[in-house]
Amino acid sequence: MVRRTLSAVLTAAILIAARAADVDAAPEGKIVIAQGVDPTTLDTMNQQETPASVVTGHIFDGLVERDNNLKIVPALASELPKLVAPTIWEVKLRKGVKFHNGEEFNAESVKFSLERVKTPALRASSNFRPIDRVEVMDASTVRVHTSKPWPTFVSIMTFTQAAMYPAKAYAGKDSAFISKTPIGTGPYRFVKWSKDEEIVLEADPGHWRGSPRIKTVVFRPIPDDAVRVAALQNGETWPSISRRTWPTSSPITGSSSCRRPPASAHCSSCS
Repeated sequence: MVRRTLSAVLTAAILIAARAADVDAAPEGKIVIAQGVDPTTLDTMNQQETPASVVTGHIFDGLVERDNNLKIVPALASELPKLVAPTIWEVKLRKGVKFHNGEEFNAESVKFSLERVKTPALRASSNFRPIDRVEVMDASTVRVHTSKPWPTFVSIMTFTQAAMYPAKAYAGKDSAFISKTPIGTGPYRFVKWSKDEEIVLEADPGHWRGSPRIKTVVFRPIPDDAVRVAALQNGETWPSISRRTWPTSSPITGSSSCRRPPASAHCSSCS
């Protein structure tokens, strides 16, 4: 139980650090995040698992998200969605956002993404069944029509699977293609995936929040729980404790002093 709790805390902390928006320097350094297993896919709409959600959470953004206090706040939406009728949610979109391939994020992106994620063949579709259709009002406004009143719509939109996809790049593409070529608007761009070895991401210098502080994030599957825990206890890992600072040693040692991350740091989640 303690090990699982530590896993959840470290995984969340690492994600917050990697997505840090309060940037005061060019991206530098590298962190290595150890997970128990490799993701089964990087098509985040076609999964219901922690390893895939952790990785894709760095690549993709959603309309809304939870902040450090778990409060729901706008992300690619410029404001929180509004209920304009019992079965209609209106969403205003952030302007000037681009996908990693240069494609513009707009209302067509939202329509494509939300109508795709409810496709029964996708593993995450059960969470999005109430979606009937998405109506494009203009380039920066959509209305999501639901088959019945859906009071949890906004909270469901915080799920990793509710990521925004590029409509033009993914038109007619299957899940296998998307898994090999994940394109989002998130703080990190996909570089490569060597199955069961590593997934490499690089900071997006054009991210709408500003480029994240850490330049390179590497995910490595380490199935042995003891190996991951030992690495943390031996001070070989670098779990983050805030958005701006990194501990000089593992929290297990009790050290409270902090500094910026070294040129090469290793982060290990114990999931």
